[in-house]
Amino acid sequence: MSITHGDRETGESDMRITIAAVLAGVAASALLGAGTPAAAASEGAFTVAGTRDWDHDGHQDIVVRDNAGGDLWLYPGQSKRGYSTVPRVKIGNGWNGYEFAGVTDWDRDGHQDIIVTEQATGDLYLYPGQSKRGYSTAPRVKIGNGWQGFRIVGLADWDRDGHQDIVVRNESTGDLWLYPGQSKRGYSTVPRAQIGNGWTGFTVAGVTDWDRDGHQDIVTRDDSTGNLWLYPGQSKRGYSTVPRVQIGNGWTGYTFSGLTDWDKDGHQDILVRNDQTRDLWLYAGQSKRGYSTVPPVKIGNGW
Repeated sequence: MSITHGDRETGESDMRITIAAVLAGVAASALLGAGTPAAAASEGAFTVAGTRDWDHDGHQDIVVRDNAGGDLWLYPGQSKRGYSTVPRVKIGNGWNGYEFAGVTDWDRDGHQDIIVTEQATGDLYLYPGQSKRGYSTAPRVKIGNGWQGFRIVGLADWDRDGHQDIVVRNESTGDLWLYPGQSKRGYSTVPRAQIGNGWTGFTVAGVTDWDRDGHQDIVTRDDSTGNLWLYPGQSKRGYSTVPRVQIGNGWTGYTFSGLTDWDKDGHQDILVRNDQTRDLWLYAGQSKRGYSTVPPVKIGNGW
């Protein structure tokens, strides 16, 4: 399946990526729509693989799988608070049966890549990208095995050594683990390190430098309350000693689609899908350890 697996042509978007407005960061209550939570979560028409500058044009994009057919689509962004006018492009097919770990420049060649877990085998694969709006011709590479029972919660340079890493949760124990990367197309030889425990009952939105202090952080939802929490990182292979901070509430009924600086204002934002309406929302961040005061904006529908 090399990021492309097939030979279908590009399709025209029937689903607008409306990138609108300032994302209100994380105040689900007044801003994030607390008081009007979405219905129980259910699988949407699309599964987001990641939000990164896939085509290398300076704008953050969304890479998604059409769950009905398994096709992979690129929705190019324009870094604006409004509708994107760029049509979607098919960049792959045959992607059912995979769980997305995320999109990042794993091998440090300047192109964004896709990392997935093959659900049938538990094997971990790297699909190298080529920064283009179309199929990649680079073959996939196995970079791991035995990943059954783990939930990948984020791809980021967690320990700040210049290599992208994998942060995962053991689904049976709730332990959080760091798998350090080495920027290569193959198995990493660096041993894993435990960086947390007690993570059962949380849905992770993603890993990013949310508060802009130079360290990667974890943004997560407590599924029992709907509260949104920031767990500040310290760029080390071990437990962080910084206390968590509540940055939102009322987040039940939303599926996280990514953390990225969508509107290119220097702050990390949150993209979410309302599971009841299938609308896509932008919540603009403000790089602080607290609630954002920026109101959310709908940037898409039919998701």
